[in-house]
Amino acid sequence: MRRLQWICAMSALVLMGCAGIAVQYDYDPDVDFTRYKTFSWMPMSTQDSGARENLSGPFIEKRIRKSLAEGLTTSGLRYVTEGADVLVAYQLRYERKSEVRAGGYGAGYIHAPYPYAVDVRKYREGTLIVDLVDPETKELIWRGWSVSDLRRAVDPQQEQEKIAWAVRTILEHYPPY
Repeated sequence: MRRLQWICAMSALVLMGCAGIAVQYDYDPDVDFTRYKTFSWMPMSTQDSGARENLSGPFIEKRIRKSLAEGLTTSGLRYVTEGADVLVAYQLRYERKSEVRAGGYGAGYIHAPYPYAVDVRKYREGTLIVDLVDPETKELIWRGWSVSDLRRAVDPQQEQEKIAWAVRTILEHYPPY
């Protein structure tokens, strides 16, 4: 019986690791998104650049940009170096978290319920935020973000696939109608 409970607990942990990402989005309902045909990257300040490098590293930055460019192209936008209809910015945030779970309850010698298995899982939660800004008004017109338990990929190709999946999932909501 105890072995069956252990197998169930391990299966639950594995399935938690396979859980999807939580994605949300918001936008300005007064904006006509059909007028946006081209995009470009929003200029990054030197201070932002340093903070981003420390958080994510240059390879992650390249993977995110590649995935965003592919996703926005699929959404109907074309990349241009100057005079874009919309500017694209993104942010990465990491937070260390802990999750404590009791595995179940049983009866002891005194016939009182007690937890017999406690699991403490430490992990990093990551948030990727994608912003689209109107270059004329300098106002945010659309924002999408995903929150996920971060696990380091085995190799660079797998890392690119994970990032591409997260970006695709965010951009499924662009344009908003």
